Amino acid sequence: MTYQFGSETESIFSALLNNLNSDNKVYMVGGVVRDILMNRPVHDIDLSFCGNVRDFAKRVADYLDASFFMLNVKFQTARIIYKSQSGKKRWIDIVATRENNILEDLTYRDFTVNAIAIDLQDRSKIIDPLNGAKDLKKKCLQICRPDSLENDPVRILRAIRLAVQFDWEISSTTINAIKYSAFKLPDVSSERKRDELFRIFDLPNSYTAIRILAHLNLLEYCFPGFNNGKNQELNFLLDHAIASIQKFSQFDQLIIGTYSPEGASDFRQGELVMRLGRFRDPLAAYFQSIIHQDRSLKSLIISSVLYYAIIQNSPKTQNERNIVDQKPDKLDKLVKRAAKELVLSSAEKKWMYDFYEGIGMFERIIQQDTNLTPELTFLFFNRSKFSGVAACLISLTNTLVRGEFRQNDTDWHKSLELCRYFLNAYFYHYNEWINPPIFINGHDVMKILKIHDGKEIGWWINQLKLETINGNIKNHKDATKFLMTHKDNSN
Repeated sequence: MTYQFGSETESIFSALLNNLNSDNKVYMVGGVVRDILMNRPVHDIDLSFCGNVRDFAKRVADYLDASFFMLNVKFQTARIIYKSQSGKKRWIDIVATRENNILEDLTYRDFTVNAIAIDLQDRSKIIDPLNGAKDLKKKCLQICRPDSLENDPVRILRAIRLAVQFDWEISSTTINAIKYSAFKLPDVSSERKRDELFRIFDLPNSYTAIRILAHLNLLEYCFPGFNNGKNQELNFLLDHAIASIQKFSQFDQLIIGTYSPEGASDFRQGELVMRLGRFRDPLAAYFQSIIHQDRSLKSLIISSVLYYAIIQNSPKTQNERNIVDQKPDKLDKLVKRAAKELVLSSAEKKWMYDFYEGIGMFERIIQQDTNLTPELTFLFFNRSKFSGVAACLISLTNTLVRGEFRQNDTDWHKSLELCRYFLNAYFYHYNEWINPPIFINGHDVMKILKIHDGKEIGWWINQLKLETINGNIKNHKDATKFLMTHKDNSN
């Protein structure tokens, strides 16, 4: 059987073949072959190449008017980044064939379902030395060699992801290899661990994968600070975090996926759809927002919820019960630690800090039974910023998880109403309540009040915004008058 693809994929294959020398061979391998055999759409393309990978990748990239770089010079691994007609990026990964022998190369791969190749020059030819197609049909994840995971421990995380993603059974041989090789996970670079973990977090049922990671005591090798089975409080916090992630995934499906109260499986889910269903489209757009081009917002949210358990379990100063009470400087240190361990960008680190600030403030509002006003909305989003929307939803899931233990409907209804109020403000009153005009700039504030400290100037600008929200300032004259009236208070 000769496999056919869409026009864009065929044009990529043509580019590969047109730049192939007579003494070279190129094979489709790994995930792309697996997707073909499972009748799944082909997006990214994995290739095994007999020859000089750098030269070949550069020729193909130039032919496609794409960019390329070497992922690993030592092992001759290149990545071509091709921008599709729809604007989406497609990755073409090319790795040198071991000993220029495709049969030997396949036996050194991770799992038998990934150890299948298709000759690009003869697509009717499937090369399957380990009977991976048979395992694929049986939905069984089996390592290629006894030392497959020991040689590259990040494959442990990949095994969990693939099993959950495709509902495969992990063979007993593979389970034993996971347990035997787990201690080597810290030897894997933080970047590779992060990338595989974030792929797990992108799964619709990521909570299942996280439970498996916890059950196999793998989290402690992925997140320094976890210590499964040795800390009762941390285990409780971890259970809560996973339950919260599961609720978040259900919220995602209910509110964004299926907009129908009839589709809800219980009364609270019905309430959720009725109260938050109107935000379906803006929430869908929000979750498509990009903080880092290679990682989704959803995966950042889930990693932050998991780290929430570690932060909650960290040594606390006097009167600190939880993240609600964490002092800003201490929270900043904890977030810096998380960002370092996960190798997050500065933008992701800032998002995570604001996210925790938002959760803390949401909890305080519920505890103090604060009246809901536009001014409160400004204060909340001034602290949590863009992450405030996610903080609202996760705070709601936290309340729901706690309520299942305490049978507390009061906190649930308070949280649901607060979440609805804040989402309505963010999506429909942003320029009125969250980022209102101030009719005056920082230089004017400095000149009128004769102050120079940046934080103090920022404080006065926030006061101007609050007065605008409350209807007391409507133009430049009102703003100037407000500052002149309060001039003595600034000295």
